[in-house]
Amino acid sequence: MRIALITLDRLAEEADGEGASGTPARLAGQPIAWHQLHAALALECERIVCLAPEPVAEVAALQREAERRGAKFHAVWRARMLSGLVAAADTLFVFAPGILPDREWLHDALSGRAGIGVFAAERAVPWGFERIDRDRAWAGVLATRGDAVEALADLPPDADPSAGLLRIALQRGTRCVEVPDQWLDEGRWATLSDAKVAARFEPLWYARGVPEPGPARPSDTLAYRTARWLTRSIARRPQLPVALTAASGLLTAGGATTGYFGYSAIGLAMLAVAAFIASTGTALDAFAAAGSGIAPKRWPIAARDAALDLALIACAASPAAFGDWSAPFAAAVIVAAMRLAREDVAPSLLRPFGDRVLVLSVAAVLAAASIFAPGIALLSVAALGLRLLAPSAQLTRA
Repeated sequence: MRIALITLDRLAEEADGEGASGTPARLAGQPIAWHQLHAALALECERIVCLAPEPVAEVAALQREAERRGAKFHAVWRARMLSGLVAAADTLFVFAPGILPDREWLHDALSGRAGIGVFAAERAVPWGFERIDRDRAWAGVLATRGDAVEALADLPPDADPSAGLLRIALQRGTRCVEVPDQWLDEGRWATLSDAKVAARFEPLWYARGVPEPGPARPSDTLAYRTARWLTRSIARRPQLPVALTAASGLLTAGGATTGYFGYSAIGLAMLAVAAFIASTGTALDAFAAAGSGIAPKRWPIAARDAALDLALIACAASPAAFGDWSAPFAAAVIVAAMRLAREDVAPSLLRPFGDRVLVLSVAAVLAAASIFAPGIALLSVAALGLRLLAPSAQLTRA
């Protein structure tokens, strides 16, 4: 059996001193142990053992996540309690407190046999990693046989079990596997000792795992930054993404209904707000997926976009506001342009048309000025002209 040992440091409630040195670290709103849990699941660990100095709500959250993914979970508060959970023939993966490792490296380097992850000491020690000899520093992860747990009985009761298992592995001559030193600079590997260190590291982690959309789609960028701010609340409010999805759906339905009955500007403004809320929820899901290693589902995004597009056409099809087919036809064309603008090969000048919040906001202004149909028609012609005449992004890169 494959077993992972992770350590949950004491987690203080957020207070005025948040972010100060000594406050437990969080990344994307989750404790570092949550990220270690998903690294262990990527290693196909069947049992997760969490060493928690005190009973806190985060332990229950970790247990729910582990069991949701099909793994057994055990919380212990003393190293000596490990002996009843780990058999001699088991493979034990050990994560030092605060270590954020690279999942792919773990799978390739430690999945098949025992080993200790190490860095060159001169590079890693300034980053906070523990030196184990003159030339090497421990990277904070190791794989060993389960019988090493029995040797922990010789250590003092308050000894750090991960450090103890490291010394036992070194005494047994376990091979050392080098982790690329440049990963420390790239944000693929880190030791996050407290909230202050995690706050400095977090932008690099986001940039690598969930890059910012960029200036071509300004509202998506704003939604991304809003989601980053909201991640601080997700650990204690896991229903937040669901609430955002529900709010977006209600606003979409309300905007379509309001617009169809003749209040076009109000309906389109409601759709713009719904699109922004939906983009924020999508960004939250992307952050969660980056931390869990699970690819986010694509169909909810496709369904949300389809609902917003149909709602825009419904607003344009209002018999009270528009008397002929020109408005819904122009709306259908701008919908096609928005979808073309989100393709990977779309020209850079076309990309702002893929920003639904921006397009819906412009449409609301045009409706308020009573020039919705001609204004949307001109935007559609401009977008399709850019798609046909401007060089594609693929050709530009070539």
